[in-house]
Amino acid sequence: MTNDWPVCHVFLAQLNGQSYRCSAMLDDAAFDRLMDTLHWRMPYHLRAFHTSDSRWALENPVLKAAPVLPVYIDSLLSALPPQSMRLKDKRRQQTLAVRRKCGDYVLADTEDGYGRLYCVDGITSSLVTRLEAVPITLQEAGAYIDRYHRHNAGPKFHKFSLCLRVPGEPEPVGVAVAGIPKARHQMDGETLEINRCCTDPRYADVCSCLYARAIRIGRELGYRRFLTYTLPEESGSSLRAVGFQPDGVTKASRNGWNSPSRPRDTDRYPAGGKLRWVLYIQ
Repeated sequence: MTNDWPVCHVFLAQLNGQSYRCSAMLDDAAFDRLMDTLHWRMPYHLRAFHTSDSRWALENPVLKAAPVLPVYIDSLLSALPPQSMRLKDKRRQQTLAVRRKCGDYVLADTEDGYGRLYCVDGITSSLVTRLEAVPITLQEAGAYIDRYHRHNAGPKFHKFSLCLRVPGEPEPVGVAVAGIPKARHQMDGETLEINRCCTDPRYADVCSCLYARAIRIGRELGYRRFLTYTLPEESGSSLRAVGFQPDGVTKASRNGWNSPSRPRDTDRYPAGGKLRWVLYIQ
């Protein structure tokens, strides 16, 4: 007797406005195994094509046009997060428990039990989880800042640097560097400047957590006044969250921090005035 049921299955994910084809075609056994892990509830943003003709799947224009998802679908649907995590869905104003995590791809729980697939981009979604503080060298901090900071290069000197990590994840989710103030008139022996803070936007509240940790360390070292600077277009919400207050705007310089005695790459040290923030500790 001929089996008329489809024998080839292809998953297609719809993430951040883009359709992705999920790895190769699956036979019935592989498809059933994956659906068993989902209790046969297809998550939102994920669908499956079924066919008894593998050539149709290879030539289907929808499937051919879709780029391949950079993680294997079986890993995505089976890999547990390294620890308890929640996902902030900023469009839906929801916070959901993370059921599976593979790289930037997350399967989050929904009230109806089906779950929803996400690509965490730091814009429409971000992750909330426990972070651990770890000391790092200036060279390690500088390399991270050079790679990820939007407009600044890594500093040349510091008093200390620290990073935040997700336990079980290989790379930091943010670094902070603190040192003596760059402006000579701010050097009173009791002031510490947090002159770099660079974070991964895919994780929520990292910036304010880094500032809070740096202030705690600085206080233990005897500092009672803390400075940092932002560009005028930056909101400073993370600074306000830990107690910083605006303290004026620095005078704009034609060449920014660049000078004959201390040459700087003007592309990584933006010119123009900066908003100074201050925090006093009793």
